[in-house]
Amino acid sequence: MNKTFLTLLFLFLFPVSWAGNDLTPGLVKAYEQALQLRFEDARELLNQESKGTKGHIVTYLEHYIQFLEIIISEDRQVFTSAASNRELILHRLEAGDPGSPWHLYSQAMFNMQWAFARMKFGEYATAAVEMNRAYHLLVRNGDRYPGFAPNRAALGLMKVLIGSVPDNYQWIARLLALRGNVQEGIRDLREVSDDPSTGKNYPFLKAETLFMLSFVTFNLSGAETDRVLTENLIVLNHEMVRSSPLLIYAAAVFHMHYGENEIALDYLMNRPSGTAYYPFSYLDYLTGQAKLNRLDKDADIWFLRYVNGYKGRSFIKSAYQRLGWIALLRGDEKKYGEYIFRVKHAGECVIDGDKQAMAEAESGRPPDIRLLRARLLFDGGYYKEAEALLNILSPEEFTNPKDRLEYFYRKARIYHLSGQEGLAVTAYLRVIDAGGTGPWYFAANSALNLGLIYEQKRDFRQAEYYYRKCLALKYTEYKSSISQKARAGLGRVEQK
Repeated sequence: MNKTFLTLLFLFLFPVSWAGNDLTPGLVKAYEQALQLRFEDARELLNQESKGTKGHIVTYLEHYIQFLEIIISEDRQVFTSAASNRELILHRLEAGDPGSPWHLYSQAMFNMQWAFARMKFGEYATAAVEMNRAYHLLVRNGDRYPGFAPNRAALGLMKVLIGSVPDNYQWIARLLALRGNVQEGIRDLREVSDDPSTGKNYPFLKAETLFMLSFVTFNLSGAETDRVLTENLIVLNHEMVRSSPLLIYAAAVFHMHYGENEIALDYLMNRPSGTAYYPFSYLDYLTGQAKLNRLDKDADIWFLRYVNGYKGRSFIKSAYQRLGWIALLRGDEKKYGEYIFRVKHAGECVIDGDKQAMAEAESGRPPDIRLLRARLLFDGGYYKEAEALLNILSPEEFTNPKDRLEYFYRKARIYHLSGQEGLAVTAYLRVIDAGGTGPWYFAANSALNLGLIYEQKRDFRQAEYYYRKCLALKYTEYKSSISQKARAGLGRVEQK
């Protein structure tokens, strides 16, 4: 689970704790505006509300807006400024009503938020302490108030995070008495979302669980039923999604993951915009990717907008890589070289996408244009078009071992997602046999997908074999995300 996913995943978590009788209509409206990234409008309302009796809530919501700015902007100055007031805010939360279910919950979510904020800026040791504190506060609160839905949703997320910890770090979870698994966490989130009382008693919790389930589903669940249920949840809350750039982000990434590029692009192109909204530059990156998947001629505009407008460090290398790809598709190798040079010197190399971009830059070798075009069309869900491109090629045309392996891998992926399961299994096995010792991700992802195929067929022994095969392979590209999905799959089948 990459860092962007982790940090954005919990953006909805804390504000719901002020739902119910603690919120005046003005505070409810301010929260909604904050959720829609209309920060100045929200601050104006909070300034009015500060004259009432809910001053401590106003203080937190003002801080919450600043916190959203940290996560979205990756601006260290904003982070440092917020950190200077951290203890004051926490003290006010601790001084709240100890007889309320919100008391421990608010402190827990405050710690969880800061854990992710610190991870964003590399402060991992302090983040671990705060995450541990958040977990145990949630457990205590759950024991006291087992029917308290916001706490259960937060614990559901925590179980997902604990269950997806890499095997070599599980000893830390055991040492700190952290307990949870992915499927149990998904079940908790689903039950909270499906409970009719959630929308009535905790209206903001609908947005929170939708956001979390959209990411958890495609990152960690291999069940088709989970995918359908989450997609239905997005459709049923269409208007709510349309009004929030954060929910548009979740819906777009969800649909792009499942090859529904046109739906994602519709969300992205019709998102709220203007000076009233805080800049969410990553939506420009996603728009560029969706347009590139469709081979649109104006895809570069969106990546240029991203690298020129975003002051953070994530996905910068990846954006320049894609600008290089666009240049290649236009036949401009010189421009490709210029963009790849920028890959080496801009942004950070932390998330998988940026690592892969850096690996391409350091290899000194551009991708094969024919395979690149097929890959992009496949990523967009345009399977027939991608297959048609590959069908006019033969493996003998590729002298480079990586290109030849990618040719078979692309065929396997197209077979799989276009419903040709038998051909997909054969092709995946061929990729594993040919590339199991290489540094590329093709063999590992083939093993992962074989695990998913056999899990869907309820052949859990074979599914377990291929999930373990995936985890045993040595490679570098996209390793964290692929391994995480394999571990989640292994956890599912081991419970059968």
